[in-house]
Amino acid sequence: MAKQTVREKILEDIKAALELIKTENGYENDVLSVQRWKQSGNSTLLVPCIIINASGEPRRQDPHPLISCRLSVYLDLWIRHDEDDPESTDTYLNSLLLDIENALMVDYTRNALAQNTEITNLDPFRGVEGNPHAGVSIEVEIRYRHEQGDPTQAR
Repeated sequence: MAKQTVREKILEDIKAALELIKTENGYENDVLSVQRWKQSGNSTLLVPCIIINASGEPRRQDPHPLISCRLSVYLDLWIRHDEDDPESTDTYLNSLLLDIENALMVDYTRNALAQNTEITNLDPFRGVEGNPHAGVSIEVEIRYRHEQGDPTQAR
């Protein structure tokens, strides 16, 4: 197997953490699908669904030989909220958001790959009124370091 960058290992760790969101693991909800972003498109057939999308990553040179990185990751949470459900859509989303935050913070070091994981923004999105699809884009920032010249080695 080819070497993986710290960035890739962090993204895989986030996916694994979110896949544990099941009532049998002590969470309030069952997330039915966790996917990494695909240019060709992702399926939101099974919901609740979380699509993981890596974004910008400002970097800075620290004292030799380290590079400090701030990786932004967007978790797009999709739900389908049926009209006959007596709960509000916000209540349903807030319950899932709590589960997501709890799952991410079980290990904020991302299996010793990062210094910190922090949820920095929540941005709800809505479908057309009457359409049962809604969700939230959750911005997460992961701070990590790797060796200069070898992004496969976390420091």
